Amino acid sequence: MNDPLADLVVRAQRGDMSAFAQLVAQTQNGVYNLAYSVLHNHEDAQDVTQEIYLRVWRALPSFRSEAKFTTWLYRLAVNTCLNKRRQLRAQLNVIDSDEVLQSLTATDKDPLTVALDKERATRLWAAVDRLPEKYRLVIGLFYQEQRSYQEIAEILSLPVGTVKAHLNRARAALARSLGQDQEGEDVSM
Repeated sequence: MNDPLADLVVRAQRGDMSAFAQLVAQTQNGVYNLAYSVLHNHEDAQDVTQEIYLRVWRALPSFRSEAKFTTWLYRLAVNTCLNKRRQLRAQLNVIDSDEVLQSLTATDKDPLTVALDKERATRLWAAVDRLPEKYRLVIGLFYQEQRSYQEIAEILSLPVGTVKAHLNRARAALARSLGQDQEGEDVSM
């Protein structure tokens, strides 16, 4: 396999902490984004990201280069996130008012435009959160992590056709939930 991280993986498997630190640095944003897409909470996503890398460090000696490292990493991340979500099922996702205020002051847009953008983003995340878990994962991996159908299939242990079907069903459900028709035109206003 032509994996750009392969050399770092081999070095990290031999105990090279510097190589492992580089692996973490190159992959942590994607792992965090995946965790956040599942958990919808900044602190929980940070905690589970740290837990994922502890698991990676422990399991790295058993990693075989038959698959890409990132595919293996994301499979481990998905499993860890789903376990964490089960533990936190009752917890609600709350928008941090400080983040909202900070974003209002840190932009050149007028406050009304920023507020409308925040409202749309809040509606979208609420709609994504209402999707079944299998659709949320596919949406997060495809749009946030920009993974291919094949990579998503490997990460979730699903056929490529099932990944495509989940993505199409998720899009349709989001369009219905957000009051849009299939062409994406807003019919709710």
